[in-house]
Amino acid sequence: MVAWLFYNSPVAALLFPLACYLNGKRLDGERKDAAADRFYGEYRELLGAVSGALENGLSVENGFKEAERTLQLLYGDNSQILPAVHTLNHKVAVHIPVEQAFAEFAESYPYEEVQSFAKIFQFGKRMGGDYLKNLRRSVTKMEACIEVRQDIETNMAEKKLELKVMTLMPIGILSYIRISSPEFLGPMYHNVMGIGVMSACLAVYGLCIYVGKKIIQIRV
Repeated sequence: MVAWLFYNSPVAALLFPLACYLNGKRLDGERKDAAADRFYGEYRELLGAVSGALENGLSVENGFKEAERTLQLLYGDNSQILPAVHTLNHKVAVHIPVEQAFAEFAESYPYEEVQSFAKIFQFGKRMGGDYLKNLRRSVTKMEACIEVRQDIETNMAEKKLELKVMTLMPIGILSYIRISSPEFLGPMYHNVMGIGVMSACLAVYGLCIYVGKKIIQIRV
């Protein structure tokens, strides 16, 4: 489509492997962000379930078993962290210390909140710390973080839609002109000056999309 609109030549499509690569990287980034949001939601449920079990007088080991059952009920086979929690409980069942099992669980996820809590949990276990207090603090922080993320997503939803519309408008306008009045863009094709002008327009178009996405991309 870009080769046809901006250069009117199928040969120009051979010049865009870099664009395909960059777009692939962008899609990978979006998938990672979505996976992170999903992880935080499930991780909050995990800590909340363990915290609730401790409040009911269960041990921390049994708390993780209850958490596994809770995740199974809430997410079923679609759960992102349920297999790792199941592995954690299996390790505890074969007499691996729960703090070590949780530390190995945390190594599977490159998130600061998980790594930090694993260190606190290990230290508290060795020193006889208050699990319930640490869990409550972690759950409270996680809930606050997730609420901020959700508020940002809600507030930025309209802006994201506007960006999508603005991204498609130049392509739509060019397509309309190409179809309705092809002679209007004729001088821009197959000559050095026209190729230069269209290349500059394409570069500005790409830069605007990049800047727009950076503006609406707010990380917590």
